[in-house]
Amino acid sequence: MNIMLMLLVVPLITAFLTMAILKHQKTVWTIFLAVSGYLSYALFTMYGKWDLSWSIELGFKMFGKNVVLSLINSPLGWFFAFFASLTTLLIAMFSIAYNDEKHDSKTAPIWLLLIFSNIGIFFAKDWLMFFIMWEAMSTTAYFIIAHGKEISAKAAKFYLSISLIGTSTLLLGIILVSRLSQTFDIGVSIDSLVKLFSTNYSAALLYIGLFITTFLIKSAIFPFYMWPSKAYAESPDDFTPFLSTVMSKYGVYGLILFILPILAKSDLPMFGKISQPAYMLAVLGAITSVLATILAIFQTDMKKLFAYSSVANVGYIVMGLATMSVVGIQGALFHSVNHMIFKTAIFLSLAAVIYRTGERDMHKLGGLVYKMPLTFLVYLLAIISAAGIPPLSGFTSKWLIVQALMAQKMLFVVVAMIFASTGAFMYLLRCLASVFLGQLPDKYKDIKEAPLLMAIPMTILMLLTLAIGVIPGIITKPIDAVLTGMGYNVEPSSWTTVHTALAKSDLNLTYLFYVFMVACVISLIMYLISGKQEKIDQIDNYTAGENPLEWDTTPDRFNFAYGFYQPFKQMFNPMLDLISFERWMSSFGRIVERASSALSLLYTRSEGAILMLYIGIAILIIGGMM
Repeated sequence: MNIMLMLLVVPLITAFLTMAILKHQKTVWTIFLAVSGYLSYALFTMYGKWDLSWSIELGFKMFGKNVVLSLINSPLGWFFAFFASLTTLLIAMFSIAYNDEKHDSKTAPIWLLLIFSNIGIFFAKDWLMFFIMWEAMSTTAYFIIAHGKEISAKAAKFYLSISLIGTSTLLLGIILVSRLSQTFDIGVSIDSLVKLFSTNYSAALLYIGLFITTFLIKSAIFPFYMWPSKAYAESPDDFTPFLSTVMSKYGVYGLILFILPILAKSDLPMFGKISQPAYMLAVLGAITSVLATILAIFQTDMKKLFAYSSVANVGYIVMGLATMSVVGIQGALFHSVNHMIFKTAIFLSLAAVIYRTGERDMHKLGGLVYKMPLTFLVYLLAIISAAGIPPLSGFTSKWLIVQALMAQKMLFVVVAMIFASTGAFMYLLRCLASVFLGQLPDKYKDIKEAPLLMAIPMTILMLLTLAIGVIPGIITKPIDAVLTGMGYNVEPSSWTTVHTALAKSDLNLTYLFYVFMVACVISLIMYLISGKQEKIDQIDNYTAGENPLEWDTTPDRFNFAYGFYQPFKQMFNPMLDLISFERWMSSFGRIVERASSALSLLYTRSEGAILMLYIGIAILIIGGMM
């Protein structure tokens, strides 16, 4: 059987199989792991085989041609599909241990359907296949986010309502562009829109605007930045990493697949060194990153905090893509993979904390570093990577994006990215200090480390972010194939050196690693020669040796993390209120409700009926005169 077809058939069949044996949860999650492993292996073997394809005729014609659903193995589709499947494989291993009798969300069969649509989106050659899989993805994600809980169902409805807007704009865009190109082929659609820009700029801008809206909604780019704070927070804890790292990339993939080639080939008005639509994308990415960073700083729920963190990171990716340069797109693709790795590590480590404590509010935790040291180490290295500090992988991709923005002289966007990236330290530190440092509450004194099957994928992710940070060629070499497939002329990447956009700014990351190791050795030596350390009881550390009972109090809690950044919140609140997406939606809802009430009165009251009669007569008279 064609391997492209197998990529669809295997998760689809196993989805229905696991529905039949849903009571046997360990078996179901083991099958989920096996399918994830098969897909990762199959995709690995497909690298470089860009002639692979599959198609099926549907038996009817449109535009004078037989309608065909088709898949094609492109470098871009493979890149996203492979790293998405690898991420899913590690999450699946974690999920086997996480989904015990107490935590089982029973979402594995629906998740397999989501993986099925995931493959279809990344390998679709025509708009029909793309739309079918896009709709399947949105629908299945809704049921997983809801997973039978009332509060989760509300978050899922919010997600679905936003997704339906995106699906509607996608469908309208497909209808318009397919009529224009007389085919559903995505490649032909690109060429048709490039020609349209030279003859009817406004129409072409409207067409791509519909697609851009869809892709921005799915990736939660401003002004659609609010839904992840609800959907990520209320989805199953082991599904949140997939939602954050894989599903957020569907919009990124759509921008690279369809929007970037059009902007690159069209003769468009320029703003500085790039086209106006591209610069607008960069500005939206910049606003998203800054706004999401500020919102993340004020969260008390650890999952909501990192939901906004994910939004900020996708903003970085959009900024890189908007440069339209080799280095910018390379940085965006690199950061897409980095985000999958370090954000999965963060969400899995937090899921392990929730698994052991049952708590999401950071200010109610603390001191877990001694109880869950491996989880702490995974979280620590993941946030160091997220902050863009060498020698971990997050540094490389952020460096490439900043270099590309500076080379294109996009000053406002550069400043925004540096602000957002620097501000990330504040929310990363907040979670670190609140959850793992500080005083351990008495009720968590018997907490244990995460189970082995949870610890293994977390450890792998931790090692990956270090390996990629030292040997970036692991990611940049597949990116070379993507850029070549997009028509860019690229020099083969080095395994250890990153070639950037500005003169004399190339970096050998192995040297940075050596510097880091020397610093670690020096720190260790200083620690060893600093003298004997005395370990004291935790309460002594907070009470300076005094007895709390003598103060007529208890030693339950001496450090608090609820109002961690309260002064900053007071400073930014007026601005956040002005641009709140929820406030906009609420205002829109009230306007619709009032308009509906006013219209209903025309039908329910006698004076309204008389008014409608007069309006009808007037329309008939005017129509007759015309």
